[in-house]
Amino acid sequence: MRYHKHLFNSCVEALTGIFFEDRHADKCIEYHMKNNKKWGSRDRRFFAETVYDCVRWWRLYWYLLDQKEQPPTLELLAPSLWRRQLEKPYFDEYLSIDFSEFEKRMSALDDPSIRQAFPAWLYQRMQESLPVQWQDLCPYFNETNSVVLRVNESKTTLENVVKSLSEENIKAQKLWGTTSGLILEERANVFKTKAFKSGWFEVQDGASQQVASFLRVEPGQRVVDACAGAGGKTLHMADLMNNKGQIVSLDIHEWKLNQLKLRARRDGFHNIERKVVDSTKAFKRLKNSADRLLLDVPCTGLGVLRRNPDTKWKLTEQRIKELIELQKLILTQYSPILKSGGLMVYSTCSVLPEENELQIENFLKENPDFSLEKQKSIYPVEDGFDGFFMALLKKS
Repeated sequence: MRYHKHLFNSCVEALTGIFFEDRHADKCIEYHMKNNKKWGSRDRRFFAETVYDCVRWWRLYWYLLDQKEQPPTLELLAPSLWRRQLEKPYFDEYLSIDFSEFEKRMSALDDPSIRQAFPAWLYQRMQESLPVQWQDLCPYFNETNSVVLRVNESKTTLENVVKSLSEENIKAQKLWGTTSGLILEERANVFKTKAFKSGWFEVQDGASQQVASFLRVEPGQRVVDACAGAGGKTLHMADLMNNKGQIVSLDIHEWKLNQLKLRARRDGFHNIERKVVDSTKAFKRLKNSADRLLLDVPCTGLGVLRRNPDTKWKLTEQRIKELIELQKLILTQYSPILKSGGLMVYSTCSVLPEENELQIENFLKENPDFSLEKQKSIYPVEDGFDGFFMALLKKS
């Protein structure tokens, strides 16, 4: 199977944007897809898989080429072709590359941080923070993630979604460990399907789907989603509440809340109020008003490296410290929103204890009016979901 050189050049351009222009991998891939409308499904698949593969194994591939990391060239794609057992192209840039040398260098490699393609400092940090889990967890983060859907049960059923998708040649089956989850047998663009456009489902990982039910939301309650973003968990809570009661979705980014508005309209929910947080007044006015409070806080994303592999290359020790301080600030500033007797969930898509259990432990020491009901850590290697943490707290 032959691939044209322009496709390889597009891969190199995307990798340059990701590593040397500080662009997000998914946005870079989306940009090139939109600007190459003549690509067929095979070319689009090759492009996306090659870029993500190179991002995932960036450090290892430079080692296999026996070169220092630098702006990418066509040669950088060679180790990806070798590992994926794809045909060697007949470009001039590849004539001098001996693919068999990769096997020799791989056999001689004894540095686990290079073998697993992690920055040395981050590999050591994770090994120290998760001494029991890291050996099994690390390789799992280099696997590709599956496409998981959450069915909007306010509109339809799992069976109806499976049937509708099958009519468009997309196969899905029920996802264990969730009440309304489906997993695709093969990756597909579900956003063009009739079921999606009808508001029958949202794309949401199995771990993320557990947060709303963990908060024990009920119809008729007043719920505040304090870091709502584009509203994936807001929409799930609206579904669990049967579109009754009120959800106040807060975020500092208006454009994200505008996305939530569009999604809520498509999904058929009208009990969601959106508010931009542009000063401390936004949440001070909500003091003692919520039956339930969700704090899905900004985090390192060290639980979702399968879907965002560029995170491990862009994260820094300083950024981790900043995020931990921000999480502490959010807990302090937003927890007064909760009524006496109300429940609050603190959650992250990280597996780092400093963002999770230790953050909650410190909060409870400083806030004796809160008590821990339960907490849960989700590790991908155990559940197949994203890495996630959630803690349920009660206010006395």
